[in-house]
Amino acid sequence: MIVMFEDEPRTGPVDVSRTLTDAMERAGVHPAYVHAVRSCGFVLTEANEATLTPEQRQHWHAAVDQWFRTADAVG
Repeated sequence: MIVMFEDEPRTGPVDVSRTLTDAMERAGVHPAYVHAVRSCGFVLTEANEATLTPEQRQHWHAAVDQWFRTADAVG
């Protein structure tokens, strides 16, 4: 007998990112970091920084900077 689960929940990177960033917002994490996670699809931390490529680190810092530039322009 073969059992197939066609209705298994499927969670992709966008779903995980949204779940993570929603939790970050509820926890009071600074909006610049929430924006960076949404933009990059990952979290840069002291623990994982050395494992990321220079391009990933650059993308993270650019996303944080972009949030501050946008916030300064609005505020």
